[in-house]
Amino acid sequence: MILDAFKFTNNLFLGNASKFLIVVFPTFVLQFFVYLAFASLPGNEFGTTSALTTNGQQLLTNLLSVYSLPLAILLIDDIHKERSRSISNYFTHALFFFFRILFISLITLFAVVFGLILFILPGFYVSARLLFAPFLAVLTNSGILDSVKKSLEITQERGWKVLGYILAIVLPLMFIMIFVLIVPGVFLIPQNIHAYMAIVFSLSFLFYVYFTIYSYRIFIKLSNH
Repeated sequence: MILDAFKFTNNLFLGNASKFLIVVFPTFVLQFFVYLAFASLPGNEFGTTSALTTNGQQLLTNLLSVYSLPLAILLIDDIHKERSRSISNYFTHALFFFFRILFISLITLFAVVFGLILFILPGFYVSARLLFAPFLAVLTNSGILDSVKKSLEITQERGWKVLGYILAIVLPLMFIMIFVLIVPGVFLIPQNIHAYMAIVFSLSFLFYVYFTIYSYRIFIKLSNH
């Protein structure tokens, strides 16, 4: 399963990189502009931001990340099923799913935090059980609670296995990102923090798309069993 998912991800990602740049990358560009806007506020450059400012920047960044997920899912599914649609259709269609994905994300966050507080289940395990809810919301047009329920059904008695699939990609991507960012960080952080953050957002885009494609493949495989 893991090798198949990596092979599928590599082929789809490398063969359609330009499409992801056109459809998904703009949301990460906007995240970078949000960073620049808040960094330009007095007192922000050296980490003396107020809690309100920091929370505002984080909120806008998170909302853009939420919006990028249905964009990526729609594009991945179209590529896999050899369908096409206009670029504007992706952006408008993703808006239709925005609040659904937002509430699913909030439910997932609450479930993970609640489980950690009560020591019921590890947070990673909970997130694995709910991993496919956004895919169900977008690809089957299911409601919020129905998507969560179906994700739990798909991962029933497979939770730890799905967690293993997730860690198989998350851990290598984390190490790669840390390693890649060390060298430019040494040279750019003291001289040009904005250039460094541009690299960070660009890498985040690459890994975000890669992880979403990988998760899509796992979702398709488990849904067909």
